[in-house]
Parts: sequence; C-alpha cells; structure tokens
Amino acid sequence: MIHLKTDVLVIGSGGAGMYAAISATRNGAQVILADKSLIGRGGATIMAQMTTAAALAEEVPDHWTKHLEDTLEAGRGLCNEELSAILCEEAIVRIREMDDWKVGWARKDGKITGVAAPGHSVSRCVYVDFLNTGPAVAKCLRTQIVRAKAVMRVSGLAINDIVIQDDAVIGAVGFYLADETPVTIAANAVVIATGGLTRLFARNSATANMNGDGYAMA
Repeated sequence: MIHLKTDVLVIGSGGAGMYAAISATRNGAQVILADKSLIGRGGATIMAQMTTAAALAEEVPDHWTKHLEDTLEAGRGLCNEELSAILCEEAIVRIREMDDWKVGWARKDGKITGVAAPGHSVSRCVYVDFLNTGPAVAKCLRTQIVRAKAVMRVSGLAINDIVIQDDAVIGAVGFYLADETPVTIAANAVVIATGGLTRLFARNSATANMNGDGYAMA
C-alpha cells in the first residue's frame, strides 16, 4: 500500500482538473493531480474539436451578460444561473489568459476571431482550428502543469472513494490500474474534476474513461 499526503487532491486531468491544480498552486498549495489516464490526455477536453464561447467583443459588440442570457435561454431551465454567470464572466479572462500562454487562438486582422454556433446570438465562439481546439487547449494546460513545481502528477491512478471524517473530507482512496496497488491520499481538500458520464451512451465523442466515477463518489 502507498500513502500520499497533499494540501489539495485534484481528481481528473482534463481542462477543468488541470486548471484547478494551477489555481491551487497560485494560492500556495501543494497539489496532487491524479488521473486514470496519462495526465492531460484523458477526459473530454482533448477530444473537443470545434469552439469554445467567450464574449470577447473583439470583432463584434458583446458582453458576458448577453452570453449569460443566451446560455439560460438555450438551457431551457436546466442551468444553474449563478454558476452560469460565473462561467460567462470568467470565460473572457480565461481565454485571454490562455492566449498569453500561446494556445494559438485563430485571429483575423490581429483580433481573436469568433464564429457563430447554435445557442449563441453573437459570433463569440473562438477556436484554434476546427479540428484541433481541444487538443491545443489540453497541450497548453499540460505545459503549465509541467512548469508548476508544486503539482505532483500521478497517472494511471483510479480514485474510487472520498474519505470523510466528522463530516469533513480528509482525502481519498484508490489503486494503480497497472498492478492494483492500493493508494491512500490524505488531503485538506479534494476537487472532483472527472467530467461526465458519456460512457452511458454507446455512441459518444469522449475518451473511454468518462464513466461517471465522480458522480459515484459525490
């Protein structure tokens, strides 16, 4: 059995997990970033081909509140309005941050270009190219993770339960897929960034490890 200890454990290393790890280190935390796949090469982000939305307003007038209106309308009552507002407002900052990290957003006349997409009333969907946006974003974030010395990357580790004591999360348990060696991780905080449950469907466009582990743990 292997015992590990950290300030923050992030489970899942798609776009959300990698950025969560980066954010935690900015606040002085030591981080373990764990994934069943290779770090930054599983999940949904790396499989995404097309675009991502942000109200940059570089080519056409736009505002994050209009992006929010479109999001809530397209969601037909299913969206959490508070979380949707955070997403729409912070998307602008995150897209520009990744631009600083040289992700390679497509440009026209020096401006990050946006295209139309279903559910959007404004052409606000940015891309690297129409077949490589997800992989480019994943590569960009992997580069930042490698540079973050406070992040311990652990590939091939399946986390199967969160440990709770006195109504507080104190870590997680799992095992290495290669040899089934048990692993315990003591952590002050655990971020579940395991994506969705696309393996529920016979036809899907995500990687094979998107099977709802996080739902089960939560």
